[in-house]
Amino acid sequence: MYLVKYCGGSYDDYYSTVIFATNNKKLATKYITKFNSILKKWKNYYSQFEDKKDVFNWIKEEYVNQHFNRWNSLRDISKCYYEEIKVR
Repeated sequence: MYLVKYCGGSYDDYYSTVIFATNNKKLATKYITKFNSILKKWKNYYSQFEDKKDVFNWIKEEYVNQHFNRWNSLRDISKCYYEEIKVR
C-alpha cells in the first residue's frame, strides 16, 4: 500500500497529512506529480505579492487583507510524497 501525503511547517510546527491510500503505485506517482506542479504554480503566482528585501520573504503590507490567508497556507506546504506501508 502507498500512503499519499503532503507535509509542511518546520521544527516544532512540522506536520504531515495523509490524503489517501492506494495499492496502485502509478496512481500515487501521478497524483504527486500533479500536486507538486500545481503547488509550484501557485507559490510562483503568490510570490509576486512578497517583499524580498529581507532574508525571509513576507507578504507586502498592501496585500495582507486580500491575499494573506492563501499565501500563508501555500507557503507552509513543502511537498507531496508517498510512503510505502506493508499490509498485515
